[in-house]
Amino acid sequence: MSNNLVYLLMRGVGRFFSLLKSNPLSFVTLVTFIFIYNIFWVVGTGSASFLNHLSNTNTIRVYLSSSQQSVIDNVTKEINDIPNIVNIKYFSPKDAKEFAVAKAPKTMGLNSFSEDFFPAFLEVTPTDKDERLLESIVESIKVLKGVDDVSYGKEYIAKFKSISNGAWIFILVISLMFQLSAIFVIYNTIKLSLYSFKDEIKLYSLVGATRPFISIPYIVAALFMGISSFITSYVLFFISFRPFNTNILHSAGINIFDVPDVSFFILSSLFICIISILSAQASIVSFLKQVSSINEN
Repeated sequence: MSNNLVYLLMRGVGRFFSLLKSNPLSFVTLVTFIFIYNIFWVVGTGSASFLNHLSNTNTIRVYLSSSQQSVIDNVTKEINDIPNIVNIKYFSPKDAKEFAVAKAPKTMGLNSFSEDFFPAFLEVTPTDKDERLLESIVESIKVLKGVDDVSYGKEYIAKFKSISNGAWIFILVISLMFQLSAIFVIYNTIKLSLYSFKDEIKLYSLVGATRPFISIPYIVAALFMGISSFITSYVLFFISFRPFNTNILHSAGINIFDVPDVSFFILSSLFICIISILSAQASIVSFLKQVSSINEN
């Protein structure tokens, strides 16, 4: 049994190299599909995660009607009495300017503006980021004397969440499209190989070869094709993406795209293996039906 399995595996490896030699374009196409998918995945998930991060506010900003110390102290004291408040920090116009410059260092000319253009505010940190809790705290602060306006970017949070959800839907659609493309390439590649060895397959059937004996080499060949395409595409991805991300994007202040973690590569490799096996099996079944069953010819 083990000798037969080794023989079938070796035949499968031979079929794989035969595929590379007779139909290299299929291999290049599959590598290209996986490479492009990697780029879409990194850009899509990076953008979606960044937008999701923006939608998670940590603080509430309270703008005061006056910068008098008595007003500041009174509002701070009353906010402290509101439940679910962790910390309150006062930003003077000078502090507000420094805060704005630190948050947007590439904004030209921001540092040249007078401090008078930057309103003083209190930064309130709640115990939780839950939107209902934030809204409740905002409503409680709005009615306090000395408060001019209260904001935690509710309208922007809704927009960021909407765009982020759209990005994840886009990633899902792209994933399905690339999976179908990979299935189509592997299916047709194995089908062409089966027709190339049609006479040999008939010969095996005449001497009583079982269907698994005929099928396993092509499944192995498809598996090797999927794995080799996967490895090649990721080598190209690392060679091209890492220098681009580090030397160009990071230097331009774009730090939202990262190389996926190990779990992504493990899951991706499992998916390509499953796709390869199922595509090969479907191709074999289709081929056998088209030749009206090997065992009868």
